[in-house]
Amino acid sequence: MLFKNRKNAGGSANQPLEASLGVFDVFRLENTDDIVVVGAVKGKLTNGDAVYVTNPGEDDSGMLLTQVISMETGPNQPVRDAEDCTAAIRLEKGSLYDIRVGSVIFTRNTSQKNVHDSYIRALGDYYVAKKDLDLTDDEIESLSITDCAEILRLFSWFHTNVVKDESEESKQKSRERGARLAEALAKKLLCADEIYCVFSKATGEPFMFSRTVNQGTGYMCTPPNIRVFTKAYKEVMSQVFSDEKFEIKCIENGENKDGIRNFLGSTFYLNGACGVEVVSDSPCLGADMLVAKPDYSDTPPINVPVTNPDLERWLLLLGQLGNPATEDGQIIYKLYYSFMARELVKARLLIPMKTDGNIPVADENGKTVLKEDVSMAFPTIDGKYDRPAVCLYTDWKRLRMRYSEEWNGLIQPIDGMIGVYDCAINVNDFPAAGCYISAEMFEQMKQLAEAAEKQ
Repeated sequence: MLFKNRKNAGGSANQPLEASLGVFDVFRLENTDDIVVVGAVKGKLTNGDAVYVTNPGEDDSGMLLTQVISMETGPNQPVRDAEDCTAAIRLEKGSLYDIRVGSVIFTRNTSQKNVHDSYIRALGDYYVAKKDLDLTDDEIESLSITDCAEILRLFSWFHTNVVKDESEESKQKSRERGARLAEALAKKLLCADEIYCVFSKATGEPFMFSRTVNQGTGYMCTPPNIRVFTKAYKEVMSQVFSDEKFEIKCIENGENKDGIRNFLGSTFYLNGACGVEVVSDSPCLGADMLVAKPDYSDTPPINVPVTNPDLERWLLLLGQLGNPATEDGQIIYKLYYSFMARELVKARLLIPMKTDGNIPVADENGKTVLKEDVSMAFPTIDGKYDRPAVCLYTDWKRLRMRYSEEWNGLIQPIDGMIGVYDCAINVNDFPAAGCYISAEMFEQMKQLAEAAEKQ
């Protein structure tokens, strides 16, 4: 009996054919290290088979190599073989490994997909079909982030597609149970040592997942979310998001255990993401479940940091999209652009500024009267239409990506600059994450915004 990693698992050429079992019940035995597990066998298991045991939902789950001692397909119904049926299996010294609901027993030749399928089936059979998510605190505590996410996905699917004619009382109970597990999942995410996130190579920021729907009378898009997962799913997700536009990055929580919270806070309240999809598009945790929105109600206006999440959201979505070649892509582009235009015309942006001389302290409304001996310099670039362009930024994070602490920032709407300069928004190492605005474009944006207000 050995503990080993899946990649290093070895065995003889005479190993049994592909077979797996997802555990949905466990029985400890007295006076022995053997254990009995119950689950649905996929494939064929035989007494004496060498099998591996793993916990697919755990980040650093080793594997146990053990042996099938005996099997039953019903009370007092011992069998030599169990094939595509529910069975109770006695495993040699299985109690030395953390075998629990969701653990998977499998033979050497079993594919990763079938191991995963058995894991998912076990979670669904026990936590959804049997328990209907009526879980104890200890059961919730024992679940990993991946377990929670998969169970919530299965629970949502089950009550949407399988349960029929559910009473309002039953629906309410289901919502409460789902919310309880989602809350636990949020806490587990914030306390994790690390998580992984899908990034956009074009923007350098977490990729925004949004779906566009044709409502008949027009198009709408769902609130954009980011996608995170755990180390347990890193290999699979690296294949799912193998396209050159994606990048997988590790977000570490750090010694102070605030790295993930800070990352999510920036993603929500600077980038404009509305929530976090964990593992798949369901479940999705809303931003306020994870990080509270900053409260500046008691802060003087001059001390409130400049942020534009409602603008940044659309800039990033447009940057991800690039220059669409398909008709559907062009429809989505126009939709994003219209939302971006509405936000841009009213946004308060930051212009990098260097001063020669001392600037007086601003009043409570943020206004400053400059003395005659004070001069200011703003960075400009060569524009696209024979006009210079001034650089503006949606927030301090993006300004500091380009300019050092020697530079201050002047708060300014585009309206105050576009008459003299074109405006280059968020000029940095990721051109797709910004945009270039000419005077003509800005007038068109104002018309779009005015038309939207009248609707």
